[in-house]
Amino acid sequence: MSESTQNSLVPIGDDGFEAAAAEGAERILKGDLLKFSDGHWLVGREAVLIKQDLRLVAMGTAAAWVRWAGGKPDKYVVRQAGAPFPEREELGDNDEALWEPGPDDKPRDPWQSTRFVHLVNPETAGLYTFSTTSWGGRGAVIDLADAIVRYRHARSGACHVVTLGSAPMQTKFGKKWRPVFQIVDWVGGDGTAEARPKPELKMIPGTTNERVLDDSIPY
Repeated sequence: MSESTQNSLVPIGDDGFEAAAAEGAERILKGDLLKFSDGHWLVGREAVLIKQDLRLVAMGTAAAWVRWAGGKPDKYVVRQAGAPFPEREELGDNDEALWEPGPDDKPRDPWQSTRFVHLVNPETAGLYTFSTTSWGGRGAVIDLADAIVRYRHARSGACHVVTLGSAPMQTKFGKKWRPVFQIVDWVGGDGTAEARPKPELKMIPGTTNERVLDDSIPY
């Protein structure tokens, strides 16, 4: 390709990409779906095993009630900034006789309290969304958020780089596994703490709630 041709292909003015990206920013599921099951992190419909040393930047989180029908999510009620998380009774579908059977063939509440974490691969810009309904998964999200908020008091706007790990725990069902976001570094921020030594950031402990920690999501 000649230099003149290359120059003619340089975008001029608004090329529309930022507006299109803004539309995607409103989606709660972005990129490939991550899930945690039996101590393993899996990605995509094919449930490909994630590399333990994969470094991802935690870009944001969201909470929502997700309504399932026919094995698929069909409605989201997302927590709004500054507003309390809706109570389950406000959502309707309260008649258990009308609930679809779950994996154990017992009626399963169609509304699931769900947490999401949006992550990006800094090398490829690939997007991932971790979705969890278990107590252990929600605890991992809360602990990650707590660590980020505390760290931002020293470095405003920083985003944390994490790897995806797991840790064993004892429950009334025996030994189970909980997801762990292991903080390994940070990026960004306004530099307000630039002169301070970087603190040693270790694995964030998760919850010890006695619930089976399996975040498998039916497709």
